[in-house]
Amino acid sequence: MPLKSSSLEETAQIAACIAPLLQKTPCLLLRGGLGAGKTSFAKFLIHILTKTPIDEIVSPTYNYVHLYENSLAHFDLYRVQSEELLEELGLEELLQEDTRIKVIEWPDIALSLLPRNRLEITINPCGRDERLFSFCPLIMQEGSLILT
Repeated sequence: MPLKSSSLEETAQIAACIAPLLQKTPCLLLRGGLGAGKTSFAKFLIHILTKTPIDEIVSPTYNYVHLYENSLAHFDLYRVQSEELLEELGLEELLQEDTRIKVIEWPDIALSLLPRNRLEITINPCGRDERLFSFCPLIMQEGSLILT
């Protein structure tokens, strides 16, 4: 079921609903075009999960990844052109860690390295300030939750 957000406050509320799911399914793929709101959503989510002040959370566009304590990694793979670069940068190892929550913008280059147990959200602009959040199925290894 898609959710519509008409403001940053509503986007933050959606992030608050998703955050608890990442304790059992620690991999979130964020899809959407440039300017869709992936980084804004990620910032709210990271703030909720790590208590990092929102103004200290920045997109890892040029660093590829920002680590938050030992609990969360925020990836932006927009500029990554090959899986070999993921390996060279040491990102492949981080992507495969089971205990760290991974929030990944532009995930397609790394799909073969990611667990099947993941949540995928596509964010599409549908007006000046409105965004539509669509959720792909969530596969829980222990069968406790499936989003369709």
